[in-house]
Amino acid sequence: GGGEREAVAAEGDWRARESAMVGDSSPRTPDLIVTVISKLLTELVARNDQLPLVPNQVTPFHSSKPPTISVKSYLEDRILKYAGCSEETFILALIYMDQVVQFNPDFVISSLNVHRLLITSVMLASKFFDDVYYNNAYYARVGGISNAEVNSLEMEMLRMISFSLFVQPDQYERYRGSLYSHLTPRQDGAVPGVPCQPSVGGVTPAAG
Repeated sequence: GGGEREAVAAEGDWRARESAMVGDSSPRTPDLIVTVISKLLTELVARNDQLPLVPNQVTPFHSSKPPTISVKSYLEDRILKYAGCSEETFILALIYMDQVVQFNPDFVISSLNVHRLLITSVMLASKFFDDVYYNNAYYARVGGISNAEVNSLEMEMLRMISFSLFVQPDQYERYRGSLYSHLTPRQDGAVPGVPCQPSVGGVTPAAG
């Protein structure tokens, strides 16, 4: 339909502007960005797990108990290793996770939902941005969930972000710049922590 063609055209325009912003079109390894995102989400979940869970916060992303695999291992040893996604995909996935929180104020990212959020947001971002991506059944295997569940979570996340997958280039660049700013070691050798916005579920600094 016309809407689909417009979306594809908008995506192509976004890609061209994103490539121009970063100054080259060569693919960058996502490893460093994934390391920062992993640290950020681990710290966020540790804080939010201290908060009481109220019934109206429970969504299809919530499990009855936290998965045994850590956020770091899930993101780095499963998704990064097997999903074959670009750096841009991981940044878009982080933006989508932020949008879930921004559009749904009662939603809090915690150890009960972060794994399903990750695999779903990466899958959506890869479909939107990457030229080659796997089908839902493959992402389900990578994520350790059923095909039926990943299909359901895909629709739930789309609903929670109002089916808005397009990200403005300036917003993308703010996220990318924020993540990269934490890759530069300080003189004492420590890597600075990633700042989080004041909201309970937010992941990165609010735009503005």
